[in-house]
Amino acid sequence: MANSPPANSESTKVEVNRPLVGVIALVCVVTSVVLEFLPDANEMWVAGFRRAGVMTGAIWLALPTKNRAAAWANVSPWTLIGVVGGIVAVAARPRVLIFFVPILVALAILGKVLKGRGADRPGRDSWK
Repeated sequence: MANSPPANSESTKVEVNRPLVGVIALVCVVTSVVLEFLPDANEMWVAGFRRAGVMTGAIWLALPTKNRAAAWANVSPWTLIGVVGGIVAVAARPRVLIFFVPILVALAILGKVLKGRGADRPGRDSWK
């Protein structure tokens, strides 16, 4: 019975040490820069440390802080599906960007215009 769950099998929160993730990212990027200038450095190690540093840095940016929730906390499933689909489409056919970038810019401008129209309306709390 070594693998049995604990008596209170409620979900537990795992604390992520955000500063440590940032330090790891910084160390990886600095290591890649130092290896870049060594005369006999292997390009594989330089690229590996650089990619690990950039990815860990992106994770560090997305982690929650004391003042704000995690970056993915308010992302809807439809937005996630759209972003993943867009990445797949651009990876498969990069020329798709020529078509989609103007459409996305137009949608962003339209969204800002429509969002700004109701600024003088009362909040929903006052509708009760």
